Amino acid sequence: GITLRGQIVLCRGINDGAELDRTMRDLSAYYPQMDSVSIVPAGLTGHRDGLYPLEPFTADECAAVIKQVEAFNASLPERMFFASDEFYVKSGTPLPDDEYYGDYTQIENGVGMLTSFESEFDSLFRTYDADDKIAPREISVATGEAAYRMIDSLCKKVTAKFPQIKILVYPVKNLFFGGEVTVTGLLTGRDILAALKDKPLGETLYLSRTTLRAEGDLFLCGMTPDVLSQSLGVKICFVDNDGAEMCEKLVNRQ
Repeated sequence: GITLRGQIVLCRGINDGAELDRTMRDLSAYYPQMDSVSIVPAGLTGHRDGLYPLEPFTADECAAVIKQVEAFNASLPERMFFASDEFYVKSGTPLPDDEYYGDYTQIENGVGMLTSFESEFDSLFRTYDADDKIAPREISVATGEAAYRMIDSLCKKVTAKFPQIKILVYPVKNLFFGGEVTVTGLLTGRDILAALKDKPLGETLYLSRTTLRAEGDLFLCGMTPDVLSQSLGVKICFVDNDGAEMCEKLVNRQ
């Protein structure tokens, strides 16, 4: 009576290709008790001395994984397997729409997170009119490399409708973990400081709350938000991983 949800951690040259087909075929036998499975690339940091020499998937290989997963889904009564956002971002493949992900059963595994965020943002942004009372200001947003394009495009929507708002958007490279780590939630205060030092930041810098540990008091490197704020000389506002909240804070409708 338990609903199962699975994850395939895909390692290049190990369990991809024909092995991925076999794994999906084996797991599909458990449907509908297992209702969804995410396929995510193995996370490779820059600290792999003495570990198995795994290599990251190329952009073309990421696109091929997406096609392979969709081809297998086509043989099933309904979609069960979902490639993570990382495969779409790295390959340059357009993200699926909101309807594709259904109830977002795999969102905590990085499946549909970007689409969900953009959908939440747009739902609120559509309620704004160009003649709404919006105070002029200059602000900044910093994000991981994986989400940068989407965040930048959303901020451009804001500034196009409300030219009195200037938003500076910065991608932050993850030097702390290195390797292929590009997600916003694993950024450290140290890396944010290195990326933004001496950059114009406006009156407020917006960061994702996922960069902090659960208690909300420290970045992963041990730096506190206050130390980062003082070092950059700017007020910092943390935003939940929610597109509507992000939209509300950026526009700041009076």
